[in-house]
Amino acid sequence: MTCILIGEFMKFKPLHDRVLIEVLDGSEKTAGGIIIPDTAQEKPQEEHERRISNLAQAYQFAENEAQNTLNSSQQAFIVSELFVLSLHKLISTGIDDERYKPGEYRDNPKGQITRVGDADHGGVYKPPQAHVDIKLLMGKLVEWLNSDEVISLPSLVRAPLAHYYFERIHPFNDGNGRVGRLLEKTLLIASGDKYAGRGIDRYYLTNIDNYFSAFNLSRNNEQNAPETCNYAFVEFVLKGFDETIERMHHRANKLMEHFLILAWLGDLLRDKKINQREHVILDYLDGISEPIKQIEIKRLPWYKELYRRYSPATESRDWQHLFNDNLIIKSESGVVGLNPFKI
Repeated sequence: MTCILIGEFMKFKPLHDRVLIEVLDGSEKTAGGIIIPDTAQEKPQEEHERRISNLAQAYQFAENEAQNTLNSSQQAFIVSELFVLSLHKLISTGIDDERYKPGEYRDNPKGQITRVGDADHGGVYKPPQAHVDIKLLMGKLVEWLNSDEVISLPSLVRAPLAHYYFERIHPFNDGNGRVGRLLEKTLLIASGDKYAGRGIDRYYLTNIDNYFSAFNLSRNNEQNAPETCNYAFVEFVLKGFDETIERMHHRANKLMEHFLILAWLGDLLRDKKINQREHVILDYLDGISEPIKQIEIKRLPWYKELYRRYSPATESRDWQHLFNDNLIIKSESGVVGLNPFKI
């Protein structure tokens, strides 16, 4: 996988605060161009809720389109400009911001320059400014993504490439990051990688600095290492897929363990090997993630209510029963927990 993108390499030259695009032959590499996902500014609560609602609708639309591909005989999801514009329209509708033109590419007037990025993550750059330039690049991107060469790539490679090069064009005033991630997710779900597509957002959120750094490393490598320039971003995303799947696997194991413990506790209660109060204590210990001392449990409101009508002798007898039957274990420091060997 070389760094060739959008069919032909393109060269950007500033021209009176605009951008002139000169299409070059395949022997020359891109110089300039830019992107990194836009950084969100703080928005009023009402607008914030609207953005969340819009994003939910866009996610549903993307999943439906992806599912249509899965249900058809198509080899892969065919990207179109209409699909990209539809995603942007869905996330932008109803936003009280004069910059917004839902479902329309950016077209900066003379004197208004869009810059993206920051000095801490590879620098600040100017993406193409004029609508005609953005339209041309998006057409080339769609053509390239639907080419036999790119469709034949694994979806775990094609999807982050689509994400990366879309962000380089940065075609909208706002919402580029959301649309880029939705495009990536659509390609993944359409190829059957449903859970990787749904879980990757958390990885981006918790690794946002690395996201920007990988993005700009790939961009800078267009000159430093043109044959492998997009590798940094693709490898970053692939690492995210790996971590996402591992996290989901861990959560599935924990959920299965929890269900087994619930069944075990239910059997103990049904067979009258524990009483209802002891069941509550064991159920609490199953649900916590941090170690806790016995004395700390006794201070909790629910525990005090549990034994409010019972004598200290009854309370002591319940604990002693749990210890004697090895249902719970206690460390020298007083920390108590379920005995894993009894489950």
